[in-house]
Amino acid sequence: MPRARRILTAAILPGVLLVIWAVAAARSPIVPGVGEVLGVLTRPFRQPPLLDTTSLAHGTLISVLRVAMGFGLAVLLGVPLGVWMGLSRTARDLFAPMIALTMAVSPIAWLPIAIIVFGLSSPASVMAGDGAWQYATLDRLRFAVVAVITLGSIWPIILNTAGGVRQVRESYCEHVRLLGGGRRDLLRYAVLPGALPSAATGLRLGAAISWRVIVAAEIFPGTRSGLGAMIATAHEVGEYQYAFAAIGVIAAIGLLLDGGFRLLEERLSHWRRKER
Repeated sequence: MPRARRILTAAILPGVLLVIWAVAAARSPIVPGVGEVLGVLTRPFRQPPLLDTTSLAHGTLISVLRVAMGFGLAVLLGVPLGVWMGLSRTARDLFAPMIALTMAVSPIAWLPIAIIVFGLSSPASVMAGDGAWQYATLDRLRFAVVAVITLGSIWPIILNTAGGVRQVRESYCEHVRLLGGGRRDLLRYAVLPGALPSAATGLRLGAAISWRVIVAAEIFPGTRSGLGAMIATAHEVGEYQYAFAAIGVIAAIGLLLDGGFRLLEERLSHWRRKER
């Protein structure tokens, strides 16, 4: 019964939103009906006839790949840097001012600079040069967009990892030293396991930011693929059912991302509850 009650409680606000949507669609010729949006969602591979963009399925694939590249790079760079900053006062003094300055700027504000730096280069252009057009999907994964995603999602990863390292109990380190462990053993058996819960929180925050950044980056003029581009193009020509469908896909993927990282966070931090 408690589980059923939680499910019903969680369904209240989405139900209210659907009712408001249905009423708005009935009264306004601009707002698409639920059936129109479902028609787009149930035919994701259909090329929109009036939109200068790819299908919903292909746009979703492009957005997911862009986020995977940008967020993956943020993890590869952010976790080691966070560990270093947590262990070294010198590293904190070196990087903290730059992190504070960069975090104050919206990630999307860096997009014009990223375009100047990376141009139209992509994995396809690196692999095939002038023949990049032969690898259409890879050619759409422009490094400029990937860089903006990385820049937006890396800071919570660094800060939470560094905070987790600094919060590791000294008693854990003492136990490793008493057993004859060196610096590598200290890092492996005390520092990293103790910092994992905080690092997982940083990954969860970074993933959420990267998914929000990609949509805004794809609305940038000149982008012709991805969910953000579909929303922008649908707005220009008044085909709002595609915009609503893209927003629904964005929300669903965001929910899955958050749920997955929340489960990871709980699994990595379960021992903290036993410690109290």
